[in-house]
Amino acid sequence: MSGHVDLTLRRTSIDKLVDDPDTDPALRERLESVQDIRAFAIDELDLPDSGSYTDFADLERDVTVWLVTAAPELSLEAYRWCYPFVGCLSYRGYFKRAAARQLAEDLEADGYETALSPAIAYSTLGFMDDPVLNTMLAYDDLELAGLIFHELAHELVFVRGDARFNESFASAVEKLGKARYAQARALQVDPDAAARSAAREADFLALLLATRAALDEIYRSEDPDDRKRERKAAALAALQGEQAGFKARWDGYAGYDHWFAPEPPNNARLALLSTYQLDVAAFEALFAASGGDFAAFYVAVEALADLPEDERRARLDALAPP
Repeated sequence: MSGHVDLTLRRTSIDKLVDDPDTDPALRERLESVQDIRAFAIDELDLPDSGSYTDFADLERDVTVWLVTAAPELSLEAYRWCYPFVGCLSYRGYFKRAAARQLAEDLEADGYETALSPAIAYSTLGFMDDPVLNTMLAYDDLELAGLIFHELAHELVFVRGDARFNESFASAVEKLGKARYAQARALQVDPDAAARSAAREADFLALLLATRAALDEIYRSEDPDDRKRERKAAALAALQGEQAGFKARWDGYAGYDHWFAPEPPNNARLALLSTYQLDVAAFEALFAASGGDFAAFYVAVEALADLPEDERRARLDALAPP
């Protein structure tokens, strides 16, 4: 709570900062981009016109919160923490890294694999107006737009206790919104470089999801635990080998090396990936079925959100491409 209070006390109106002649010109330019992105989110993507992203706060650090994720040694079922209002989630956030690290160590002592992930933003889901943070301004305009679209999507649709639905939906809005924003603003993007980046991202995500599927099959098998451990080690070794092959094809591109060092992939990291990515393709298919219209898409998403969890899961599975 003290971390959020500190954040709140640091808030200043973006309009005021933009109009203030003493504001650093570089900061003013970024905040003007925020104003444009927020207006685009409301006018073109039909995202909520709340008070979020109308203030700026400088936290004087590079990370906003640290997320702890955990999973058992032989399962991809993430450990869940339960909260008032939002239900049970597969991660826990801390403003201080030391507190997050302590929780991770406690879980590891109980036999869990853990992941400690830095986050540059978080959403209060519309309960409060979220500010733009200095950590967010490290992104270029397109990535910053995607981040704002993602967080505003949480204010629009949020299913209590279904982190995979919530994060995959917001990730889909982020992806779709970025494409729409880049086209509308005619952002200067090298088409060849963009194609290479998209191909790398698709290759690596497919590799991670395939590894996750292989591990899930191993953990659900009737093999004894020692055999599961052997097969798990082989699957993770194969992941690293495939990544080395990708890097060779990518002319040494190292943008995904953080997945392998200083700590190798584990169940907790793959569980977090699942939360944010497993249903993105299904939501993209629903967007296409909605005629590429964001308002109609949100109506369809809200209809899914109203379903019982097992029926909602079945509908999303049916939407996902083979």
